Amino acid sequence: MKNLLTLLASLLVFLQLPFGPSPPEETADEKTPVKGWRLVSYFAVPATQYSKAGKGVIKAESLGGRASLFREVKEKEKNLPILSWRWKVSNVVRSAIETRRDRFDAAARVMVVFGEGKGFGLGRWAEPSGLKIEYIWASHLPKGHVFDHPGERFCKVFVLESGEEKVGRWVAERRNLHQDFKTAFGKEPIGLLAIGIQTDTDHSNEMVTAYYSEPTLKKR
Repeated sequence: MKNLLTLLASLLVFLQLPFGPSPPEETADEKTPVKGWRLVSYFAVPATQYSKAGKGVIKAESLGGRASLFREVKEKEKNLPILSWRWKVSNVVRSAIETRRDRFDAAARVMVVFGEGKGFGLGRWAEPSGLKIEYIWASHLPKGHVFDHPGERFCKVFVLESGEEKVGRWVAERRNLHQDFKTAFGKEPIGLLAIGIQTDTDHSNEMVTAYYSEPTLKKR
């Protein structure tokens, strides 16, 4: 009888187990805070937090953090010249120095990556690879200033907004990517691979909240 009870107990345990392999646990690489966009984190730096904030609007919250969202450009979009979006920031990063690698924070930036083939590398910390332009909301540099990124090769930075005059207000931007590519790199543009957004305060340890309407590509 004792052996029979032991057998019955083992059978009940067996029947309670799920059949087939267990589903894999979600890894950090698979997490995406906004559908259609890929999160890129930067090693030990706390991540900027991104979330949906209404239809077509992304909210970024950064407190001494840094992370980016990127989306791959569809084949039919690769040669569209006009990029437009709106953005709003709670404040600028007051201690930022945009021309210094160790102080280059920005309340808001929109990034475009040009190149051939696939843009994304492997791994959680891999940004799309290619020639890059960053459009930033600067703290101190004047609007219209164009300069070399202090920490990246093959990247030019365009200052679209600067200072706190427009803080707390939605500001509309429209850029001709083909013209900007010629200004940045002195040659005819190549196909667009990816679009990204980033709010970062990892050098300053300040706090910024920014909102972006999802950038859209147009023919004119």
